[in-house]
Amino acid sequence: MGAPVHPIFVHFTIGLTSASLIFDALGFFLDKSSLSAAAEWTLVASALTTLATIATGLTSSMRAPVEEGEARSFLRAHMALGLMFYGLLVVITFWRVSLWHDGQSVSWLYLMSLVIVLLVMAVQGYLGGELVYRYGVEVEQSYRRLPEREAHSTPPPLVTRNNASVSAVEKEGGKAR
Repeated sequence: MGAPVHPIFVHFTIGLTSASLIFDALGFFLDKSSLSAAAEWTLVASALTTLATIATGLTSSMRAPVEEGEARSFLRAHMALGLMFYGLLVVITFWRVSLWHDGQSVSWLYLMSLVIVLLVMAVQGYLGGELVYRYGVEVEQSYRRLPEREAHSTPPPLVTRNNASVSAVEKEGGKAR
C-alpha cells in the first residue's frame, strides 16, 4: 500500500482508550456493571489494536525521509512516548483484567491512573500531529499540488450542458424560483 496506514490505527487506539475511561467513569459513578464491562473490553481492544499502531508507526518512521534536526527530534520523542504509552497501556490493561477476575470494581486510583495514561497518549499524539502538520512527514511529497486559479476567474462548471443530469426545469426552458 502506498498510503500511510498508521493514522488509521492511531485513531482506533485513541478512540478505544478514551472510550474505556468514559465507560469506567460512568460505570463507577452510576454503579452500572454493563458500562464497566464495556470499559474492560474496549481497553483490551485498545491494547491489541495498539500493536498494529506501533507496527505501522515503525514502518512509517523508516520510510519517512526525516533528516537530523528539529523534525527528527520530534520523531524520536514521538516514538519514545509511543513505547512508554504502550507499556502503561499494557500495565493498566492487566490491572483492569485482574479487577474483573477478582470481581472488584474500579477505584479512584485506577481512574486517575487511566487519566495519566491518556495524558501520555495526548502528548504523544500532539507530537505525531506536529510531524504531519508542521513538517509534512509522509504527506508533503506524496501528493501533487493542485493548480491555483486567479481570484477574479470563475470556477469551472460542475455540470456541462451535454450532461444528462440537466434538471427538468431547465429542459422546459423555465427557471427555478
